[in-house]
Amino acid sequence: MSAGSDPAPPGPPDGAAGDLRADPDVPAGIRYDPDLAVHEPMATGTEPVAPGRRRSPLVLFAGGLLGLSAVIYALFGLIARETRTSADYLNEVRIGRGDAWRAAYELSRMIPEEDPRRRDPATARQVISLLEEARDQDARLRRYLVLALGELRDPSAGEPLAQALADADAETRIYAAWGLAALGERRAAPAVAPLLEDSDPGVRKMGAYALGVLGDASQAAPLLAALNDPVDEVAWNAALALARTGHRGGLPLLGRILDRGYLDARTRADDAGRPVPIDEDRKVDLLINTLRAIALLDDRSHLEAVRVLSVSDPSPRVRQAAIETLERIDPASR
Repeated sequence: MSAGSDPAPPGPPDGAAGDLRADPDVPAGIRYDPDLAVHEPMATGTEPVAPGRRRSPLVLFAGGLLGLSAVIYALFGLIARETRTSADYLNEVRIGRGDAWRAAYELSRMIPEEDPRRRDPATARQVISLLEEARDQDARLRRYLVLALGELRDPSAGEPLAQALADADAETRIYAAWGLAALGERRAAPAVAPLLEDSDPGVRKMGAYALGVLGDASQAAPLLAALNDPVDEVAWNAALALARTGHRGGLPLLGRILDRGYLDARTRADDAGRPVPIDEDRKVDLLINTLRAIALLDDRSHLEAVRVLSVSDPSPRVRQAAIETLERIDPASR
């Protein structure tokens, strides 16, 4: 997730992508000898002829059939998926097979794309019921049921999402915080605030993001403490969240973010925990969100840094955001 920007929709779970079935091996050892092909008369040699190394057309034909079968399987799978509804996946979860979490994952993907008019009005209640039953089951099942619940944007989801903030699974806590932010459940802000002290940096980052979206100024204290988080993206989200609540405590950090040299020197941990440079897209998103925060606070103490970005930043998106910030807080600069 880019710091301060909406998390992107989560990606697929381990083992959920692609065809789950293995294609059979192409039979080996089928060869043909090109010297046995009929061309024109030729002398017969006295030495044994070594077999050729080219595969028989039978092998190529068999491989073509396998490829065609895979295409047909994928095509019909796609058609079947497009005709399914959220109720179909709920039924699969309810059956409770060992791979019920896969159905929950597909459910969480389908809900944002599904026409709500096709959806059973009781879907949220059914997901909540399944989530309660899954309390001691596979963490992946709880994880995607919580995500689906957030995607539904149903007011009844507030309480079960708040309870999921204490789940033992870190990703479930992340999805619960995101769901409460998506709901705009401002009453949940006190329950979200403890996430800023979570041992998982991803949970802390989402907690700061959610508090910013919920905009509860009473939670400024934990956000101010999070400005000193050892993980940059947590601290940046805390500064942006403070700005969204109207608090100016994050301005010194926001001012540093406006410096490209500062961003170029920062790193983030990759999936293996190794430090890697921050990619350009993340920098652009962070700069744009920071400029919006500066405008929101009507901060004039960083005008010079904003002017520099408006004329010299390599990203046209950042330059445009800087121009809009200047127009808002310093109309004379136009």
